[in-house]
Amino acid sequence: MLETLTTLTQPWADYYSASAWLPTAIIALHVLALFVGGGIALGADRRVLQSTPGRSEAYLAAAADLNATHSIVIAALLITILSGVALFASDVGTFWGSRVFWAKMAALVVLMLNGARMRSTEARLLTNARNTVEMAVAGPDVTAPYQTLRTHAWVSVIGWCAIVVLGVVVANI
Repeated sequence: MLETLTTLTQPWADYYSASAWLPTAIIALHVLALFVGGGIALGADRRVLQSTPGRSEAYLAAAADLNATHSIVIAALLITILSGVALFASDVGTFWGSRVFWAKMAALVVLMLNGARMRSTEARLLTNARNTVEMAVAGPDVTAPYQTLRTHAWVSVIGWCAIVVLGVVVANI
């Protein structure tokens, strides 16, 4: 499989290694997308971890604020993944055999799965808080989904940090 993959990506690897500007552009795109997506995600995670909403309106505002960040983070992750594929294809043999590279990919998968679960929890929180606010009576519980959201925020913080550290290590071994 490695041999087939190396053969398939060899034209890209040759073009990449012969170019004076392409490696810099791809690496810069990769790092900038990681910086933007991770920075916005960490900022949103921080807000979730620091806030302690007391009323349904406050839970609604906190969840809506978090929801507003997802499109930027997802777009940045997509750019990070695409540029990462380009980097991987530039030297398949090196990355294929690197345990650090595969640890980074595992951290990325965990981060993406956590993000999907976080969005699901956020949607449940938004629905419960909206229903409570609109009915003006005690509605579905909003504290349990918010506590779950806080757990996902911690996983997100750890995941983003792991990806950065592993990315630095894989680039230097």
